[in-house]
Amino acid sequence: KRLVDAGNVNAKDMAGRKSTPLHFAAGFGRKDVVEHLLQTGANVHARDDGGLIPLHNACSFGHAEVVSLLLCQGADPNARDNWNYTPLHEAAIKGKIDVCIVLLQHGADPNIRNTDGKSALDLADPSAKAVLTGEYKKDELLEAARSGNEEKLMALLTPLNVNCHASDGRKSTPLHLAAGYNRVRIVQLLLQHGADVHAKDKGGLVPLHNACSYGHYEVTELLLKHGACVNAMDLWQFTPLHEAASKNRVEVCSLLLSHGADPTLVNCHGKSAVDMAPTPELRERLTYEFKGHSLLQAAREADLAKVKKTLALEIINFKQPQSHETALHCAVAAVHPKRKQVTELLLRKGANVNEKNKDFMTPLHVAAEKAHNDVMEVLHKHGAKVNRLKYIFYKLSQPFLM
Repeated sequence: KRLVDAGNVNAKDMAGRKSTPLHFAAGFGRKDVVEHLLQTGANVHARDDGGLIPLHNACSFGHAEVVSLLLCQGADPNARDNWNYTPLHEAAIKGKIDVCIVLLQHGADPNIRNTDGKSALDLADPSAKAVLTGEYKKDELLEAARSGNEEKLMALLTPLNVNCHASDGRKSTPLHLAAGYNRVRIVQLLLQHGADVHAKDKGGLVPLHNACSYGHYEVTELLLKHGACVNAMDLWQFTPLHEAASKNRVEVCSLLLSHGADPTLVNCHGKSAVDMAPTPELRERLTYEFKGHSLLQAAREADLAKVKKTLALEIINFKQPQSHETALHCAVAAVHPKRKQVTELLLRKGANVNEKNKDFMTPLHVAAEKAHNDVMEVLHKHGAKVNRLKYIFYKLSQPFLM
């Protein structure tokens, strides 16, 4: 510490490979020295005569903690030396499994080829090949996802195994298992690290099928937010709604319907989700909510013909379960020029002009927010109440425009 300062921390060994102190400390695995050098201003991108950066040295000798430290300080996991060897080439050649995992977790590209056209996998020691094919401790990774062992999962997870399939049984991916066993945190982590919501198991089921079958509401919501196909079909044409309805998962059914699930789709036996619902109450609810959501969607699009087709007295004031929007809220917010006609039609058929959504906004508030004066006039004519207090607070919350 007494010898190194900001003036000489990046000095090069002119008698050798022109290495910096950081090259030496990284190669010898001296984490404490590496930390001090970095704090003093050592350059993580410094190159020696062969074009190696300190990260190459740490990887070649298998110092995983130093590798992590350098990567966190901005070292390039795909830096190439004069022969186009990357840090991953170095770690793979020497069979440094832990280092390979850390590099892959930080964005190392296993497809980069050196000057001889060889990838890290081509040159890997037999002990490291499994890491680069996504097979390393695959069973342990799958079990960690199933059991909810976050620490174990994150120690093994890489872009190469995040979508691995079990070798036996249903050929599930980690996401299938986490979804089926309601491991919410694991599902979040897998999605953050590139898990495929569309991955299919042996029976063609996607993770959403698993979550819905067991009634896991929060997991279902997460998968839908990350783009899961709400009407995905397995090999027998069962949708997630078939799974949820047949098991009487009432709230999950409602969630699926609010995201566009179609209860009229039939499986290979010619049965719809409505047909498979075990109680009359659920059958009625599925039919009612499907009609309600169809009306909301038609109103959002200000599709007059579709609104007329879907409109029925029992759903005129149907509320979206999460936002509590009615068709009237949707219509007044629509950008389509036919919104005025749709709004008038809904009001003539009995839409509640003063119904509030979950933010306590009436259709008039929504129209005002959008500056849709045409529908504001219609709402006023049909008795919309101007909640002055709400209106003032709303206006005060908006940024002041010059």
